[in-house]
Amino acid sequence: MSAFSLNEFYQRNRRVVIWVILFVLLWLLRDFFGLVFLSFVLAIIAGPVAEFVKRRLKLPYWLALSLVYLLFLVVLASFVRFVAPSVASEVNRMIGNLPATELRLIETKNRFIDRYPTLRQPLTGFLRSALPDDLAVAVDRQLVNERLRLTLTEAQIAEATEADTPPTGVLAEYFSRQDQLYLNALMTEQFQRVRAYAPAVINMLYRVTATMLLALLFSFLILIDLERIKRGLGRLKNSRIGDFYEEAAQPIARFGVLVGRAIEAQASIACVNTVLTLIGLLLLDIPLIAMLSVIVFVCSFIPVLGVFISTMPIVLVALNAGGFSLSLAAIGLVIVVHAIESYLLNPMIYSQHLKLNPVLTLIILYVGYHVFGLWGMLLGVPVARYFIHDVLGVPFRDRGAPVK
Repeated sequence: MSAFSLNEFYQRNRRVVIWVILFVLLWLLRDFFGLVFLSFVLAIIAGPVAEFVKRRLKLPYWLALSLVYLLFLVVLASFVRFVAPSVASEVNRMIGNLPATELRLIETKNRFIDRYPTLRQPLTGFLRSALPDDLAVAVDRQLVNERLRLTLTEAQIAEATEADTPPTGVLAEYFSRQDQLYLNALMTEQFQRVRAYAPAVINMLYRVTATMLLALLFSFLILIDLERIKRGLGRLKNSRIGDFYEEAAQPIARFGVLVGRAIEAQASIACVNTVLTLIGLLLLDIPLIAMLSVIVFVCSFIPVLGVFISTMPIVLVALNAGGFSLSLAAIGLVIVVHAIESYLLNPMIYSQHLKLNPVLTLIILYVGYHVFGLWGMLLGVPVARYFIHDVLGVPFRDRGAPVK
């Protein structure tokens, strides 16, 4: 029986060993993945823009690149300086308008119940079920006191609940007080949650800002010294890790190109998404259009979660400007735009940039989100395209010619 040779084992299984080591290193560096990916995204966006500025203005490359990153810094500073305070002021306005909002909600509910009386009990049950058990019990105690104050019996309340006509007199007063108590408890609970999460949100914003600044710095340094970095990486071929270079350099470069195309696709989606939202805001006559459009454009680069982040300020502004009905219209606008983005723009634009079938692209986005979350949405399509084309060797065709 021959002795085990590490060198012989490595030579026979070189490809497997190299990729296992690379994936282990990637896993160990997973906490820095967001910074690395954001630096890559900024470099992908800034590089072509700097080349365009260089050609149009006849500037040295370093100066054109510096102007582009100066613009990035101005945009980031403006977002932090103007957009964030505007959102905070809208939140304060909404808190100040809370009593009027409660009255509008009660009036809307009463009009709805007057039209469909049989839905009173399901709606009341829904409001109660949305409360924690301790709050629901506290509201029930208050309702018992209200019933005693108005000298009502449980039978009278149950009969009025199931009646086909709106209640009158003391019954109407009881049901109005019931709605007010449930809504007040529900809103108080939600605001307490917001206050509890506020420190974590502020901390997250600080981390995101710091990560963005670091990504701007790293991507700028990479682009400004790109040629020297390329020469340095090329010399790895003749170093002790030459096997790693020969095995992984070309696949990583091809994957980087695919991710770059995916970023270009996401930028196109962000532009179209912003234009559609802008048109909707104009039609609904919602104020602060410029601020909201900037928020939508920035958040469009965040798959799935960006929809919820950008929806919150839109709904807040609509609620403060036009009340509950306008906020519902704003939510409807976001749903329509999101449906267009998810089921039309994403498959079409991703398939155009990455040469994938739109239906297959939609399936990949859906599976990627549900399996890997945010990173599945960001990298699912380029990863799938890479494995289908480069690993499995399935050809993609564009106008009759194979895509290289």
